[in-house]
Amino acid sequence: MIEVLVVDDDALMRGLLAEWLSEAGYRVRQAENGTRALQMLRSRPASLLITDMDMPGHSGVQTLDEARRMLPGLAVIAISGGARDGKQNWGAAALKLGAAKALAKPFERRDLLAAVEEVVPRNTSRVTRP
Repeated sequence: MIEVLVVDDDALMRGLLAEWLSEAGYRVRQAENGTRALQMLRSRPASLLITDMDMPGHSGVQTLDEARRMLPGLAVIAISGGARDGKQNWGAAALKLGAAKALAKPFERRDLLAAVEEVVPRNTSRVTRP
């Protein structure tokens, strides 16, 4: 079964994404910040990381970069409502760091599930450590 780690500092958003993914048949874990997400990935890799790019503390950029260095084959979808200063192009930065897709909030359930299916087709297995 495909396991997805959802990282977002907004508990409502994180819960909604987890609900959508669980209802679609994915195993889901949740982390409230990048530091916790990296700890979770070290203890048990996931097939897919969905991370908010605009989080306080350990940013989504840092989380994405460190997760991809730790697990080079990890599929990543970056999400964000936009950078707080409005000047950063978070989507381009995420793709440059190795995210497979970037989704701007708000997005629809069908958009998320289509992106997940594109990035990690259901016939793939969990990422293993290099």
